[in-house]
Amino acid sequence: MGLRAAVDARGRLLIPVEIRKQLGLKQGDSVLVEAVGPGEFKVVLLKDAVGRARGMYCHLRGPGENISDELIAERRRESEQETGRHG
Repeated sequence: MGLRAAVDARGRLLIPVEIRKQLGLKQGDSVLVEAVGPGEFKVVLLKDAVGRARGMYCHLRGPGENISDELIAERRRESEQETGRHG
């Protein structure tokens, strides 16, 4: 059985301390809130969601590859091509 909480006049929901402790929520944490059904929602710590998302695509990267460096290099090439066309 869940714990009772109320929505205040400004639309804020106070999550009971027992649930915050169970979820590891601390003051200032960013969370994602997602509706999962009528009258239900899910709260996920943003850092956990980001960690899972990173893990989803790690198989696409080869050993020693740095995806962000590749993206930056690609953008530079595109910029140089664009400058050559208009400059």
